[in-house]
Amino acid sequence: MILQIDDWKFDVDIDRTMAYSAAEAAEHCDCAYCRNFYATIDGSFPKLRPFLAQFGIDIEAPEEMCPFEGNLILYDPTYKVFGRILQAGNFEMQSGTVSIVARKKAENCFLLDCYEVFLPWIMDEPFEEIVSPANEPSFLKKMWDRMLRKAKKTELQ
Repeated sequence: MILQIDDWKFDVDIDRTMAYSAAEAAEHCDCAYCRNFYATIDGSFPKLRPFLAQFGIDIEAPEEMCPFEGNLILYDPTYKVFGRILQAGNFEMQSGTVSIVARKKAENCFLLDCYEVFLPWIMDEPFEEIVSPANEPSFLKKMWDRMLRKAKKTELQ
């Protein structure tokens, strides 16, 4: 199926993506960070689920998710789509306030990276006590550097 979003164009294998996404959702992570994401995403970003559904993606089936802490928890979920990017856009796609970029992963699939998904912490466990690789200093520096590059890019536009 050909899908056009803004100046992005995709050839998406909806059935294959849906089957993969359903299998991933059935096996999704049960850590406190992920449970928090699943519990708060729809209320905080109601447009994101329908946006991802256009590609056949279940929002609860990220290929990877990298949360890190602050006053809110920042999530950067990435979703796998079977198909091809036919035309890369000049700007990020938007679903509400969430920025989304597609990038090629392999010949028959690409990834959708969602950025700046800030969610409140609602779990009983204090997030300060949860160990995650996303809280390691090297990861936090990488994320900070990426946000700075994005801010500079925005200033130039």
